[in-house]
Amino acid sequence: MNIKHFLGICPEITEYAIHSDKIPKGFDGFRIAHISDTHSRPAKGIFELVKASNPDIICISGDMFHDNCSDAPEFWSLFDSLLTLAPVYLVTGNHDLWHANSAAFLKRIADLGGILMDSKMEIIEKNGEKIALFGIGDPFSKIPKLIDEAVNSAFSSLPQFDGYKILLFHRANLFDKIKDFGFDLILSGHMHGGQIRVPVFGGALAPTSSILSGRMIFPDYTDGKYEYGLSSMIVNRGASNTLHIPRLANPPEVGIITLFSEK
Repeated sequence: MNIKHFLGICPEITEYAIHSDKIPKGFDGFRIAHISDTHSRPAKGIFELVKASNPDIICISGDMFHDNCSDAPEFWSLFDSLLTLAPVYLVTGNHDLWHANSAAFLKRIADLGGILMDSKMEIIEKNGEKIALFGIGDPFSKIPKLIDEAVNSAFSSLPQFDGYKILLFHRANLFDKIKDFGFDLILSGHMHGGQIRVPVFGGALAPTSSILSGRMIFPDYTDGKYEYGLSSMIVNRGASNTLHIPRLANPPEVGIITLFSEK
């Protein structure tokens, strides 16, 4: 890792291969670019990495905005550019909903052509076959009981789909609450890679908004791929560096997920 990556200045690509006999043959080689947590100021170079990956779709798993930023010109510039590459699907994160201009920002996303996936399902077709992309918006509350109720209510209202199912959901630290809902692949963020990554131990710090839902020091689910039964969750480390604590050994990330059919 060079010094710019170590200091969290330059973003990098992480490649993931997902193999499943539930993935239709028509989606063999289907590529998803996944970013999260741009927090109004995405790192320079994110667009170039996404473009070079030649994705079929782009997914943003929340916290596009930071609640104390009055506007987000750098995010809008990135978003406009991403729309020229592939369809862009998004779900809200906690900071998106905490923002004073949340409703206006989310309307602007839709007006520009982004596909906001809060409590929705979209069927994606390729080569005459289908998979389903689902999204759940952030549960918003800071009270654990109300978070549980919001998550359960949102999942119970989703449509049914008999086939390969992908979920966008912001808070990776809530994996234990959603892993039994039957999704084949979950794309999340929120954890910022643990902000400081320590060899062997992984990410050191959880966001303060996670204080009631898991360990704050060396928390679970900070980055990478996690398996539970037949489900996988991929956690993006985030595409920005807006905190006062540096991203040591934890560069901003573009995840590239390639689906492979195994019959």
